[in-house]
Amino acid sequence: MLLLLSACCLACQPLSALAWSNHSLGSQLALQALPQLQRTLNYQPLQAFLDDQAPAIEQLLDEQEAFARAHFPDYPARPDALRFSALATADRRSAFLHALRINPQIRLAGFVQQLPGQGDEGRARLAAEQVLVFRKLGPWSHWRYLALQPGEAVSAVQVLSSAADEPDYGHDINLFSNNPGEVGGQYNFGEQPFGDARFEYSSQAPFHIGYYHEPVLVFQAAPYLRRTLPHWRIYQYTGLARLALASGHDYWGYRFLGWALHYMQDLTQPYHAKTVPGFTTPELMLIALKGALGYPDDRLATIARVADRHTALEEYQLQRMQQLMAEQAAAPLLQAYTQAPRGSYPAYSADYAQQVVAAESYASADALDEVIGQWLARKPVAAAGFSAGNQLAPVAADPLLEHLLQVLFKRFGAHSRAVVQAALAQPSSVPAAQE
Repeated sequence: MLLLLSACCLACQPLSALAWSNHSLGSQLALQALPQLQRTLNYQPLQAFLDDQAPAIEQLLDEQEAFARAHFPDYPARPDALRFSALATADRRSAFLHALRINPQIRLAGFVQQLPGQGDEGRARLAAEQVLVFRKLGPWSHWRYLALQPGEAVSAVQVLSSAADEPDYGHDINLFSNNPGEVGGQYNFGEQPFGDARFEYSSQAPFHIGYYHEPVLVFQAAPYLRRTLPHWRIYQYTGLARLALASGHDYWGYRFLGWALHYMQDLTQPYHAKTVPGFTTPELMLIALKGALGYPDDRLATIARVADRHTALEEYQLQRMQQLMAEQAAAPLLQAYTQAPRGSYPAYSADYAQQVVAAESYASADALDEVIGQWLARKPVAAAGFSAGNQLAPVAADPLLEHLLQVLFKRFGAHSRAVVQAALAQPSSVPAAQE
């Protein structure tokens, strides 16, 4: 079983940066009608927030660290050497990023991402490498990034939805001790728990995947699966958002909040909540046993199935979203982001991501996997990926898959609104342990 789970995780890691392909698309649709977001903000560089609020940031990060150590199982404590100090004025930006334990090479450009069907609004375009740190820009190279100037007015929805895509731009790469670079040896995350450390963005997977609800036997066989941290990132960034909003740094309040949204939205993707959808634990044990006895065909087929179905879902979702937004169509798939799922959810808390969102995704992973398998079986063979014009090729709508995605998009929207409304309802200059 250990071999099987390790291989399946490895097979899926190249997809870990693409939980929902582009978070800005769904975020803007899900949030654009919220009354709290009908306002404009003025862009300011991060340094202004850090210099103005250094003592409050020091206090907040200390309180967050104490809470995380006491509250989150398997949390790797932040080394004391990385503590943010208001008294240390040299290179506060670097000190802040190190205290958060994110990639200190991230660009943090002043930008908004413009979506299909939207104009550039007179703003200059930024090259992808001015926004992302990846050496291989891959699917991000065809999005439009527009530059913001200090003091420039920009809508809150644009800031929030653009920032929701940003953690996929390199925030969480190369943070483990066996990754390239210097910070992996400083951050105390240990070796990369799963994935192939040779691939640049596979190292972000433990921060964007939440394997919280696997059976006990699975965790006994593969204890490294417990080392997933999106719930902690959400906790970090919602706290920073509240501090920034309470201190009058509204732009950074909404940008930090967008970062928190990203990880919550990742957990609404069932393939980010269950290691091997479509298989029971006894079935996995049998497959692993056969592999150990020298019959690896079932294990290899399972790995290929997980990877193929995850890939197919991401490609279909991205292609359909781009098509519909470029056409400015009032399609049910787009409208789903604004609609509430059936039933109700508990009040937002520091455990909401783990106990509500990831649990919901885990419970629906097997059904999702079955629908995708049925769709692939009846799907005509066609060339996938990008066309010569660097645009995704059109895809034919499939009724069953569209219905399933509508269910997932309703959850995506509902959980995104829960994060935003909780953060905006409880601003505080000293947001200690979050409710």
